[in-house]
Amino acid sequence: MTFTERINMELAIPNMFEYEAIDLFAGCGGLSLGFEACGIRTMGYEMEADYAATYRTNLAGDCHCIRLDTNQKYPKVSVVIGGPPCQPFSVGGKQLGLEDSRDGFPIFVDAIEKTDPDIWIFENVRGLLYRNKHYFDEVLTKLKSMNYIVEYQLLNVVDFGVPQNRERLIVVGHRGNFHFPQAEKHKVTVGEALEEMAFSIPEDSKFLTPSMDKYVANYEKASKCVTPRDLHLDRPARTLTCRNLAGATGDMQRIRLPDGRRRRITVREAARLQSFPDSFKFQGAENSQYYQVGNAVPPLFAHAIAKSVKEYLKSESRYSSSEILYRNLPEQTELFIFEPKDDTYAMPDFIPSSKKSSHIKKVINEALYIINSLGIPFEELTERRLEKMGMSFLTVLDVKRSNQWKDAKQSGDGWAPLSREIIKYINQNFEEDISSGSYDDIRRKDLKLLTVAGIIEKGIIKRSENISKASTNNPTRGYALSPQYTFIVRTYGSKGWEDEVDELLAETGSLRDRLSGIRKIDTVPVTIPGGKILVFTPGEHNDLQKAVIEEFLPRYGFDAEVLYVGDTADKFLLLEKVKLEKLSFFKLTHDELPDVVAYSRKKNWLFLIEAVHSSGPITSLRLEELKRLTKECSADIVFVTAFLDRGTFRKFAPDIAWETEVWIADAPDHLIHFDGEKFLGPYKK
Repeated sequence: MTFTERINMELAIPNMFEYEAIDLFAGCGGLSLGFEACGIRTMGYEMEADYAATYRTNLAGDCHCIRLDTNQKYPKVSVVIGGPPCQPFSVGGKQLGLEDSRDGFPIFVDAIEKTDPDIWIFENVRGLLYRNKHYFDEVLTKLKSMNYIVEYQLLNVVDFGVPQNRERLIVVGHRGNFHFPQAEKHKVTVGEALEEMAFSIPEDSKFLTPSMDKYVANYEKASKCVTPRDLHLDRPARTLTCRNLAGATGDMQRIRLPDGRRRRITVREAARLQSFPDSFKFQGAENSQYYQVGNAVPPLFAHAIAKSVKEYLKSESRYSSSEILYRNLPEQTELFIFEPKDDTYAMPDFIPSSKKSSHIKKVINEALYIINSLGIPFEELTERRLEKMGMSFLTVLDVKRSNQWKDAKQSGDGWAPLSREIIKYINQNFEEDISSGSYDDIRRKDLKLLTVAGIIEKGIIKRSENISKASTNNPTRGYALSPQYTFIVRTYGSKGWEDEVDELLAETGSLRDRLSGIRKIDTVPVTIPGGKILVFTPGEHNDLQKAVIEEFLPRYGFDAEVLYVGDTADKFLLLEKVKLEKLSFFKLTHDELPDVVAYSRKKNWLFLIEAVHSSGPITSLRLEELKRLTKECSADIVFVTAFLDRGTFRKFAPDIAWETEVWIADAPDHLIHFDGEKFLGPYKK
């Protein structure tokens, strides 16, 4: 069966439905289509008229074109689904949270309270797990308090038949046994999805002009792109977004034809890559249709989720309230209230002490909000430094008022102000009187983080090619917005803007993450024999042991299986005695055992891990003792000392033995290697 045959057949809507659902923030109906194709009739709620019209045209259920609030009434249903827009990100981890009127979570939670469904699901961007983790935890706490088991997974739609790499966070609340869908082995390519469309030239084709080709080349150079951003027929597409579908940006989704020309993909081709069946008709102008496709949940992915939901609904097993409470441990439920609020968006005030006019203060705060959302850390910056950063950013963009974001200038537009010109612009437009003699502050302070992050390009030559060898701090070199960030800046405040930011950062990474040393590391599950669930008694030592099992071993354990771990209340909480004996491990007594023992069959490595809270690192004496005890062991030994934080590590660092490894839980993506001729591995006995 071809991909086209699959989506047209699998996503056909039946005549009869077994269950009913409401879809909040429904968009054009991608999520609902997957559920209706699975026999779950939907009713949508969506504020955008074109999106709602598309929903009504293609789905069995109706769609209410309405701006939701907590006064909305809903029908009684078994299932609630949706994609609530997350509240915007703010400075230094201090979230506006429940006070932000653009936040869809209070509305989603309100709907759960009113309908009390058997199961609910929401999807969101992956950034909710990282940049907005504090608020995410707060939302989950509320939902758990409503008598639901809450589970979530980060899934990639490419694993469910969609020809596109697109990570989405799926959160499920239920009262029984829900099973997330299993990934498919085959990954559908762009060529399989588009078939002959990839070589066709529709009548309304839009080709890249020579100037656009030059623009794309500059974009790929600025973003250090290794693989050209054209669609490659032999692999899945990169994430489709409003930015790379509707905007004439450097990373627009385009096809290179056999004759060398490149054309923008059509709405129908974009829909195919999102797994919409060919019969699905989008309403509204072309630009609106591109936005609908870019914002949609791929229906084939939604169908996989819906099948799991239907399996759950058909099962009869449901837990009591006490069992649900137990399964949500160790996190404690905590009630909080969503207060009704007006529709005015409360922009965070980054410069509360500023005495500037309100319209100037507003646009500076907007600039700082954009900068912070793009991953620039503010924690170490004073209020005055933030203010000057915001004004310098606005100058580089030639933006003076809140209604000018759509006209922001970029590299190549002929606007690249020099340091002294930036100061002059700031003085003229933002009620300042900065000395022109402080021009070097622009480079060293005000635009430093933005240039390091690549958001602002520095060194733009403005006067003569003879200056090209001038140093980067030469005042004849100007600054300009990198084309990679143009779409994000120009569409600030639009629907789905936060999602677009998140998709961009998923591709580029953020300066905040780079400075904090966060790395993307592939992880694998840690095996607990027999599928056992370990329950530790509270305490920092057990918190660290839990982190070793859940964070260290998936990163560095090579498919490790935990064979021993103890607890203050149970010295042998987990003990795989037979498996240890097969490895000729030493005679087991708790006093001699390390805190965690794990075995990698793939490497034939045995990890001996000491979890240090107040005592007990692998010192030279302890190392010799462990070597003596394991001299008959058939596996090679890796010695690791684990700490909760760097402060504890510093306390014990002088005592740690050479030829061992150190892992710190608050920096889980890094190891500290104590000398020796190799990194992370056993040494000869």
